[in-house]
Amino acid sequence: MMSLRKTWMSVMLGLALLISAYAIVQFVVLDPKSAGMVQLHLLDVDFPYERWVNFLYLHAVGGAVSLAVGPFLFSRRIRTKDLRLHRRIGKLYVAAIAVGGASGLYLSFEALGGWASQLGFLGLDIAWLTATWFGYRRIRQKRTEEHREWMIRSYALTFAGVTLRFWVAALGMLTIPLENFSNFELLLDDFNRMYRIDAWLCWVPNLLVAEWLIRRRRRNSRNESRLPQAA
Repeated sequence: MMSLRKTWMSVMLGLALLISAYAIVQFVVLDPKSAGMVQLHLLDVDFPYERWVNFLYLHAVGGAVSLAVGPFLFSRRIRTKDLRLHRRIGKLYVAAIAVGGASGLYLSFEALGGWASQLGFLGLDIAWLTATWFGYRRIRQKRTEEHREWMIRSYALTFAGVTLRFWVAALGMLTIPLENFSNFELLLDDFNRMYRIDAWLCWVPNLLVAEWLIRRRRRNSRNESRLPQAA
């Protein structure tokens, strides 16, 4: 069981670091206009790119940092051997989400796919900020177990940065004809239809998995508490 947990943590960390690096390189180091999704936005001559891109920078940095440092919050070794480091990572994580989530609120209203996808991303950002806030408040109140549960929810929502790209790639291959990738106007119509699903699929299943993990953790804790104590 422990080796399986370590394997999953390693996979999550690898994916988180990969997507974090991609976000920083694509949207901060390089010109954001080189990204395919941004090019789709620019097909609209009224798109407010100059204002939008500033929020994109904030969202990319905040999301990348929280995605990269989040897995270390769940490291038992760090929590038990260096609690001060755990707290510093936690503060960095919360600050990064404050930046990424607040900027994401604006970006959600400009999302491709119309109102259905905009509502999906708005719901994600509100849930992300809320779960993280509750996680922070619970540890300030010294309610450690509730803190852990809220941080599980928080990181499940942070991980939407990974699952969004997975679903975009998977549904794109399944639903968009190959020949349409060479025509941006046709691609925009196909992408908008697909993105209305992606905007919800990238985070709702994550949150359901988090709730399952939380309930399993509670059940295991109750079962352990019922075991007879050694004399």
